[in-house]
Amino acid sequence: MAALLILAAISYFFGSQTNTSKPVKQAQKQQQNDYAAENDTPIAKAPQPQSASATQAALSMNYDSKMYEDKIGQNKHAPVDYYMLALSWSPAFCDSQRHKNQGDVPQRLAYQCAGSQNFGWVIHGLWPQNAKARSVDDHPRYCQGDLPEVSAKIIEQYLPESPGAALLQGEWEKHGSCAFDSAESYFAKQKELFYSLKLPAKNLRKNDLFQWMRKHNPQLRGVYLGASKTELYVCYDKKWQPMDCPK
Repeated sequence: MAALLILAAISYFFGSQTNTSKPVKQAQKQQQNDYAAENDTPIAKAPQPQSASATQAALSMNYDSKMYEDKIGQNKHAPVDYYMLALSWSPAFCDSQRHKNQGDVPQRLAYQCAGSQNFGWVIHGLWPQNAKARSVDDHPRYCQGDLPEVSAKIIEQYLPESPGAALLQGEWEKHGSCAFDSAESYFAKQKELFYSLKLPAKNLRKNDLFQWMRKHNPQLRGVYLGASKTELYVCYDKKWQPMDCPK
């Protein structure tokens, strides 16, 4: 009987040690994964222009954005306190769109997602933000109202980084118009910020992505980033210095 009690005590002791050390092992494994992600993931190449036919098709469609069709609508009174650069991992975004549309992609996304297009990280948009916003409709939107189409000549210049005429037009009207005097200055700024960042050449889990970004972008060390399933968010103050994104 005494021997059984001793064996039970030993079993309990080692079982407890195993359970206690499990989070440690998980943390060690996570560190190994992070280390591998940092060292094995190459830096993404710059986006390349697509074929002339794909570009022409993107510019030939009606890409205007209509404010009255937007579910959130206008908010021209919200102050601009900081900016959020939203970058999208295109393969994951396109997969999500195919899943929603039974394997197809909407025409407005054909330039980005159809055929042999091969985008990696792309610019979703540069969003002027209100620091006191409690919901998305508290941020500045459509500050200059419903605007005319930006010329195809200007749109074409920015398609390699923002792959969609409707995307560029919509982001300018919804967001850019709240902080910039012209579409071209807005597009140029988000492109400048995009190329100031080194980005990984593959999709990473959120924590791995944050660690990779901070390692390869010294200006982001100590800065809190944001992410969703397919996007990375980098925030800037009004002097265009990286800052913590709201948690």
